[in-house]
Amino acid sequence: MSNYILAGVGTIEAFTQSSTQPTRIFTSKTLQESGISISVTAEDIRGGLSNPLLGRYFHDSILEANITDALFNLQYLALNVGGEVVIGGSSLVTETVTAGSGTLTVQGTPVAFGAAGTVGWYTPAGQEDWAPLTFEGKVATVSGVVAGTDYCVRYNANDAGIQEFTVPSAIIPSEVHLVMTYPLFAGGTNVEQISTSSQVGELIVDIPRFQFAGNVELSLTSSGAATSNLSGSALASYTTANCNDMGTYGTIKQKIYSGNWYDDLIAMAVDGGNFSLKVNDTKTLKVIGIFKNGTGVLDNANLTFTSGATTTATVATSGLVTGKAAGNTNITIAVTAKPAMASTVGVTVTAS
Repeated sequence: MSNYILAGVGTIEAFTQSSTQPTRIFTSKTLQESGISISVTAEDIRGGLSNPLLGRYFHDSILEANITDALFNLQYLALNVGGEVVIGGSSLVTETVTAGSGTLTVQGTPVAFGAAGTVGWYTPAGQEDWAPLTFEGKVATVSGVVAGTDYCVRYNANDAGIQEFTVPSAIIPSEVHLVMTYPLFAGGTNVEQISTSSQVGELIVDIPRFQFAGNVELSLTSSGAATSNLSGSALASYTTANCNDMGTYGTIKQKIYSGNWYDDLIAMAVDGGNFSLKVNDTKTLKVIGIFKNGTGVLDNANLTFTSGATTTATVATSGLVTGKAAGNTNITIAVTAKPAMASTVGVTVTAS
Protein backbone atom coordinates (compact mmCIF):
# COMPACT_ATOMS: atom_id res chain seq x y z
CA MET A 1 0.00 0.00 0.00
CA SER A 2 2.40 2.64 -1.24
CA ASN A 3 1.60 6.32 -1.46
CA TYR A 4 0.43 7.68 -4.78
CA ILE A 5 -0.48 11.03 -6.29
CA LEU A 6 -4.15 11.37 -7.29
CA ALA A 7 -4.47 14.04 -9.95
CA GLY A 8 -6.63 15.08 -12.87
CA VAL A 9 -10.35 14.69 -13.47
CA GLY A 10 -10.34 11.20 -14.96
CA THR A 11 -13.17 9.74 -17.02
CA ILE A 12 -16.70 8.57 -16.34
CA GLU A 13 -18.85 5.88 -17.92
CA ALA A 14 -22.60 5.38 -17.51
CA PHE A 15 -24.45 2.12 -18.12
CA THR A 16 -28.08 1.10 -17.97
CA GLN A 17 -29.09 -0.86 -14.88
CA SER A 18 -29.51 -4.37 -16.22
CA SER A 19 -28.67 -7.67 -14.55
CA THR A 20 -28.17 -9.37 -17.92
CA GLN A 21 -26.55 -7.02 -20.47
CA PRO A 22 -26.06 -3.37 -19.42
CA THR A 23 -25.90 -0.91 -22.31
CA ARG A 24 -23.31 1.84 -22.36
CA ILE A 25 -25.12 5.20 -22.33
CA PHE A 26 -22.12 7.50 -22.60
CA THR A 27 -18.42 7.88 -21.90
CA SER A 28 -16.93 11.25 -21.05
CA LYS A 29 -13.21 12.06 -21.29
CA THR A 30 -13.58 15.85 -21.37
CA LEU A 31 -14.41 16.66 -17.76
CA GLN A 32 -13.63 20.00 -16.17
CA GLU A 33 -14.57 18.90 -12.66
CA SER A 34 -14.99 15.45 -11.18
CA GLY A 35 -15.04 14.40 -7.55
CA ILE A 36 -16.97 12.62 -4.83
CA SER A 37 -18.09 13.70 -1.39
CA ILE A 38 -19.01 11.24 1.39
CA SER A 39 -20.65 12.57 4.52
CA VAL A 40 -22.77 11.46 7.46
CA THR A 41 -24.59 13.30 10.24
CA ALA A 42 -23.57 12.46 13.79
CA GLU A 43 -25.71 12.74 16.92
CA ASP A 44 -24.07 12.74 20.35
CA ILE A 45 -25.55 10.29 22.86
CA ARG A 46 -25.16 11.72 26.37
CA GLY A 47 -26.56 10.89 29.78
CA GLY A 48 -25.83 10.52 33.48
CA LEU A 49 -24.02 12.80 35.88
CA SER A 50 -22.32 15.71 34.05
CA ASN A 51 -23.93 14.43 30.85
CA PRO A 52 -20.80 12.72 29.44
CA LEU A 53 -20.53 11.54 25.85
CA LEU A 54 -21.58 7.88 25.83
CA GLY A 55 -21.47 7.30 22.13
CA ARG A 56 -22.45 8.67 18.77
CA TYR A 57 -25.25 7.70 16.41
CA PHE A 58 -24.59 8.26 12.72
CA HIS A 59 -27.41 8.79 10.24
CA ASP A 60 -28.29 10.46 6.93
CA SER A 61 -25.23 9.20 5.08
CA ILE A 62 -24.72 10.33 1.49
CA LEU A 63 -22.26 9.85 -1.36
CA GLU A 64 -22.39 12.68 -3.88
CA ALA A 65 -20.56 13.16 -7.17
CA ASN A 66 -19.82 16.60 -8.59
CA ILE A 67 -19.15 16.34 -12.31
CA THR A 68 -18.93 18.98 -15.05
CA ASP A 69 -18.22 18.15 -18.68
CA ALA A 70 -16.73 20.74 -21.00
CA LEU A 71 -18.69 19.35 -23.94
CA PHE A 72 -22.41 19.07 -24.63
CA ASN A 73 -24.27 15.78 -24.95
CA LEU A 74 -28.05 15.54 -25.33
CA GLN A 75 -28.01 12.46 -23.09
CA TYR A 76 -26.81 14.61 -20.18
CA LEU A 77 -29.95 16.73 -20.35
CA ALA A 78 -32.24 13.76 -20.83
CA LEU A 79 -30.79 11.82 -17.88
CA ASN A 80 -31.13 14.80 -15.57
CA VAL A 81 -34.86 15.11 -16.22
CA GLY A 82 -35.67 11.41 -16.67
CA GLY A 83 -36.30 11.75 -20.40
CA GLU A 84 -35.55 9.16 -23.07
CA VAL A 85 -33.82 10.19 -26.28
CA VAL A 86 -35.61 9.01 -29.44
CA ILE A 87 -34.49 9.31 -33.04
CA GLY A 88 -36.58 11.34 -35.46
CA GLY A 89 -38.60 14.51 -34.96
CA SER A 90 -39.61 17.78 -36.54
CA SER A 91 -37.98 21.19 -36.76
CA LEU A 92 -38.35 24.48 -38.59
CA VAL A 93 -36.70 24.63 -42.00
CA THR A 94 -36.27 27.48 -44.46
CA GLU A 95 -36.64 26.92 -48.18
CA THR A 96 -36.30 29.22 -51.20
CA VAL A 97 -39.42 28.95 -53.35
CA THR A 98 -40.22 30.50 -56.72
CA ALA A 99 -43.82 31.71 -56.55
CA GLY A 100 -46.47 30.44 -58.90
CA SER A 101 -49.70 32.27 -59.64
CA GLY A 102 -50.81 33.10 -56.10
CA THR A 103 -49.15 30.00 -54.69
CA LEU A 104 -45.99 28.93 -52.92
CA THR A 105 -45.11 25.23 -53.32
CA VAL A 106 -42.34 23.75 -51.12
CA GLN A 107 -40.20 20.67 -51.82
CA GLY A 108 -40.49 19.25 -48.31
CA THR A 109 -43.59 18.06 -46.50
CA PRO A 110 -44.97 20.49 -43.92
CA VAL A 111 -46.20 18.97 -40.63
CA ALA A 112 -48.17 20.47 -37.77
CA PHE A 113 -46.53 23.24 -35.78
CA GLY A 114 -47.91 22.47 -32.33
CA ALA A 115 -51.68 22.87 -32.16
CA ALA A 116 -51.70 25.47 -34.96
CA GLY A 117 -51.65 22.90 -37.77
CA THR A 118 -49.55 23.07 -40.94
CA VAL A 119 -48.77 26.74 -40.80
CA GLY A 120 -45.70 28.62 -41.97
CA TRP A 121 -44.30 32.03 -42.83
CA TYR A 122 -42.93 33.66 -45.96
CA THR A 123 -41.03 36.78 -46.96
CA PRO A 124 -39.55 38.11 -50.21
CA ALA A 125 -35.96 36.89 -50.61
CA GLY A 126 -33.50 39.30 -49.00
CA GLN A 127 -36.12 40.84 -46.69
CA GLU A 128 -37.27 40.24 -43.11
CA ASP A 129 -40.96 40.98 -43.61
CA TRP A 130 -42.41 37.60 -42.57
CA ALA A 131 -46.12 36.97 -43.09
CA PRO A 132 -48.15 33.87 -42.10
CA LEU A 133 -49.51 31.23 -44.45
CA THR A 134 -51.25 27.83 -44.23
CA PHE A 135 -50.41 24.74 -46.27
CA GLU A 136 -52.66 22.27 -47.99
CA GLY A 137 -50.22 19.46 -48.55
CA LYS A 138 -47.14 21.19 -49.99
CA VAL A 139 -49.00 24.17 -51.44
CA ALA A 140 -49.88 27.44 -49.72
CA THR A 141 -52.29 29.81 -51.45
CA VAL A 142 -51.11 33.37 -50.85
CA SER A 143 -52.59 36.48 -52.44
CA GLY A 144 -50.14 39.14 -53.38
CA VAL A 145 -47.13 37.01 -54.30
CA VAL A 146 -45.56 37.78 -57.65
CA ALA A 147 -45.23 34.79 -59.96
CA GLY A 148 -41.62 34.00 -60.83
CA THR A 149 -40.29 35.85 -57.77
CA ASP A 150 -38.21 34.07 -55.10
CA TYR A 151 -39.56 33.91 -51.57
CA CYS A 152 -38.15 32.49 -48.34
CA VAL A 153 -40.64 30.06 -46.81
CA ARG A 154 -40.26 28.72 -43.28
CA TYR A 155 -42.26 25.74 -42.02
CA ASN A 156 -42.11 22.71 -39.73
CA ALA A 157 -40.91 19.43 -41.30
CA ASN A 158 -39.88 15.96 -40.15
CA ASP A 159 -36.17 15.11 -39.97
CA ALA A 160 -34.93 11.53 -39.44
CA GLY A 161 -31.63 12.88 -38.10
CA ILE A 162 -33.17 14.69 -35.15
CA GLN A 163 -32.68 13.34 -31.61
CA GLU A 164 -35.21 14.53 -29.06
CA PHE A 165 -36.61 13.86 -25.63
CA THR A 166 -39.61 15.12 -23.69
CA VAL A 167 -39.18 17.06 -20.46
CA PRO A 168 -41.94 15.77 -18.14
CA SER A 169 -43.70 18.16 -15.80
CA ALA A 170 -43.09 15.66 -12.96
CA ILE A 171 -39.31 15.33 -13.23
CA ILE A 172 -37.69 12.19 -11.81
CA PRO A 173 -33.99 12.10 -12.75
CA SER A 174 -32.70 8.87 -14.25
CA GLU A 175 -30.65 6.21 -12.47
CA VAL A 176 -27.54 4.70 -14.06
CA HIS A 177 -24.62 2.49 -13.12
CA LEU A 178 -21.75 5.00 -12.95
CA VAL A 179 -18.04 4.18 -13.04
CA MET A 180 -15.55 6.99 -12.35
CA THR A 181 -11.87 6.35 -13.10
CA TYR A 182 -9.05 8.62 -11.90
CA PRO A 183 -5.33 8.37 -12.74
CA LEU A 184 -2.76 7.51 -10.05
CA PHE A 185 0.83 8.65 -10.36
CA ALA A 186 3.93 7.51 -8.52
CA GLY A 187 4.59 9.44 -5.34
CA GLY A 188 6.34 9.19 -2.01
CA THR A 189 8.81 10.84 0.29
CA ASN A 190 11.99 10.41 -1.71
CA VAL A 191 13.18 12.29 -4.78
CA GLU A 192 13.25 9.22 -6.99
CA GLN A 193 9.58 8.43 -6.42
CA ILE A 194 8.39 12.03 -6.73
CA SER A 195 10.25 12.47 -10.00
CA THR A 196 8.46 9.47 -11.49
CA SER A 197 5.52 11.23 -13.10
CA SER A 198 4.12 8.44 -15.30
CA GLN A 199 0.74 6.99 -14.46
CA VAL A 200 1.08 3.81 -12.43
CA GLY A 201 -2.54 2.92 -11.79
CA GLU A 202 -6.14 4.00 -11.35
CA LEU A 203 -8.59 4.81 -8.61
CA ILE A 204 -11.99 3.41 -9.59
CA VAL A 205 -15.27 4.54 -8.00
CA ASP A 206 -18.06 2.12 -8.93
CA ILE A 207 -21.63 3.23 -8.07
CA PRO A 208 -24.32 0.67 -9.03
CA ARG A 209 -27.21 3.12 -8.45
CA PHE A 210 -26.41 6.72 -9.31
CA GLN A 211 -29.25 9.23 -9.67
CA PHE A 212 -28.65 12.53 -11.42
CA ALA A 213 -29.36 15.72 -9.50
CA GLY A 214 -32.01 16.96 -11.94
CA ASN A 215 -30.49 20.44 -12.11
CA VAL A 216 -30.05 21.57 -15.70
CA GLU A 217 -28.99 25.01 -16.84
CA LEU A 218 -27.91 26.09 -20.31
CA SER A 219 -26.24 29.44 -19.86
CA LEU A 220 -24.85 30.74 -23.14
CA THR A 221 -22.93 33.91 -23.95
CA SER A 222 -21.64 35.34 -27.20
CA SER A 223 -18.04 34.69 -26.12
CA GLY A 224 -18.30 31.38 -24.29
CA ALA A 225 -19.50 27.78 -24.40
CA ALA A 226 -21.98 25.99 -22.15
CA THR A 227 -20.84 23.17 -19.86
CA SER A 228 -22.90 20.11 -18.87
CA ASN A 229 -23.76 19.22 -15.28
CA LEU A 230 -23.66 15.50 -14.45
CA SER A 231 -23.76 15.74 -10.67
CA GLY A 232 -25.93 13.53 -8.51
CA SER A 233 -26.07 11.15 -5.56
CA ALA A 234 -25.58 7.45 -4.98
CA LEU A 235 -28.62 5.43 -3.90
CA ALA A 236 -28.36 2.46 -1.56
CA SER A 237 -27.94 -0.84 -3.40
CA TYR A 238 -28.96 -4.11 -1.77
CA THR A 239 -27.19 -6.93 -3.56
CA THR A 240 -26.47 -9.66 -1.01
CA ALA A 241 -28.82 -12.27 0.34
CA ASN A 242 -27.88 -12.23 4.02
CA CYS A 243 -30.31 -10.91 6.62
CA ASN A 244 -27.98 -8.20 7.92
CA ASP A 245 -27.34 -6.42 4.64
CA MET A 246 -27.65 -2.67 5.25
CA GLY A 247 -26.95 -1.74 1.65
CA THR A 248 -23.99 -0.07 -0.02
CA TYR A 249 -23.47 3.08 -2.07
CA GLY A 250 -20.60 1.68 -4.12
CA THR A 251 -17.01 0.53 -4.05
CA ILE A 252 -13.71 2.38 -4.30
CA LYS A 253 -10.89 0.36 -5.83
CA GLN A 254 -7.19 0.97 -6.37
CA LYS A 255 -5.68 -0.68 -9.44
CA ILE A 256 -1.90 -0.65 -9.91
CA TYR A 257 -0.49 -1.53 -13.30
CA SER A 258 2.04 -4.38 -13.57
CA GLY A 259 2.06 -4.87 -9.82
CA ASN A 260 1.24 -7.70 -7.47
CA TRP A 261 -1.08 -7.15 -4.53
CA TYR A 262 1.50 -8.67 -2.18
CA ASP A 263 4.48 -6.54 -3.27
CA ASP A 264 4.21 -4.28 -0.21
CA LEU A 265 2.97 -7.02 2.15
CA ILE A 266 5.08 -7.26 5.32
CA ALA A 267 3.12 -9.73 7.45
CA MET A 268 -0.25 -11.39 7.96
CA ALA A 269 -2.38 -12.01 11.01
CA VAL A 270 -5.77 -13.61 11.72
CA ASP A 271 -8.36 -11.22 13.07
CA GLY A 272 -8.79 -12.10 16.76
CA GLY A 273 -5.61 -14.19 16.93
CA ASN A 274 -5.62 -17.72 18.36
CA PHE A 275 -9.10 -19.11 18.83
CA SER A 276 -11.06 -22.06 20.21
CA LEU A 277 -13.63 -24.34 18.58
CA LYS A 278 -15.84 -27.13 19.76
CA VAL A 279 -15.87 -30.40 17.87
CA ASN A 280 -17.89 -29.99 14.61
CA ASP A 281 -18.02 -26.19 14.99
CA THR A 282 -16.63 -24.03 12.18
CA LYS A 283 -14.97 -20.65 11.76
CA THR A 284 -13.93 -18.82 8.59
CA LEU A 285 -10.56 -17.11 9.01
CA LYS A 286 -10.44 -13.37 8.41
CA VAL A 287 -6.86 -12.61 7.45
CA ILE A 288 -5.46 -9.10 7.87
CA GLY A 289 -2.53 -8.03 5.69
CA ILE A 290 0.03 -5.65 7.12
CA PHE A 291 1.49 -3.56 4.32
CA LYS A 292 4.26 -0.97 4.29
CA ASN A 293 1.77 1.85 4.55
CA GLY A 294 -1.36 0.38 6.11
CA THR A 295 -3.50 -2.71 6.64
CA GLY A 296 -6.33 -4.41 4.78
CA VAL A 297 -8.46 -7.56 4.79
CA LEU A 298 -7.04 -10.13 2.36
CA ASP A 299 -9.04 -12.21 -0.09
CA ASN A 300 -8.88 -15.84 1.06
CA ALA A 301 -8.95 -16.89 -2.59
CA ASN A 302 -5.35 -15.62 -2.85
CA LEU A 303 -4.18 -17.60 0.17
CA THR A 304 -3.31 -21.23 0.90
CA PHE A 305 -4.38 -22.77 4.22
CA THR A 306 -2.80 -25.86 5.79
CA SER A 307 -3.69 -27.62 9.05
CA GLY A 308 -0.88 -28.96 11.22
CA ALA A 309 -3.09 -31.84 12.37
CA THR A 310 -6.13 -32.68 10.29
CA THR A 311 -7.30 -35.11 12.95
CA THR A 312 -7.73 -32.14 15.29
CA ALA A 313 -8.95 -29.49 12.82
CA THR A 314 -9.31 -29.27 9.08
CA VAL A 315 -9.23 -26.16 6.93
CA ALA A 316 -10.81 -25.69 3.50
CA THR A 317 -9.39 -23.68 0.62
CA SER A 318 -11.86 -20.93 1.58
CA GLY A 319 -10.31 -20.62 5.06
CA LEU A 320 -13.16 -22.47 6.79
CA VAL A 321 -11.79 -24.28 9.87
CA THR A 322 -13.73 -27.25 11.27
CA GLY A 323 -13.07 -28.79 14.69
CA LYS A 324 -12.61 -32.57 14.48
CA ALA A 325 -11.28 -33.79 17.84
CA ALA A 326 -10.15 -32.28 21.14
CA GLY A 327 -6.61 -30.99 20.99
CA ASN A 328 -4.37 -28.19 19.74
CA THR A 329 -2.93 -27.46 16.32
CA ASN A 330 -1.79 -24.62 14.10
CA ILE A 331 -3.20 -23.38 10.81
CA THR A 332 -0.55 -22.12 8.39
CA ILE A 333 -1.58 -19.29 6.06
CA ALA A 334 0.56 -18.53 3.02
CA VAL A 335 0.30 -16.26 0.00
CA THR A 336 -0.36 -18.68 -2.85
CA ALA A 337 1.84 -16.77 -5.31
CA LYS A 338 4.55 -16.19 -2.70
CA PRO A 339 4.68 -19.19 -0.31
CA ALA A 340 7.56 -17.71 1.66
CA MET A 341 5.14 -15.09 2.98
CA ALA A 342 3.34 -17.12 5.64
CA SER A 343 1.88 -16.91 9.13
CA THR A 344 0.28 -19.28 11.65
CA VAL A 345 -2.63 -19.14 14.04
CA GLY A 346 -3.32 -21.51 16.94
CA VAL A 347 -6.54 -23.53 17.21
CA THR A 348 -7.79 -25.24 20.37
CA VAL A 349 -10.56 -27.79 19.84
CA THR A 350 -12.66 -28.82 22.83
CA ALA A 351 -15.26 -31.52 23.23
CA SER A 352 -18.82 -30.68 22.31
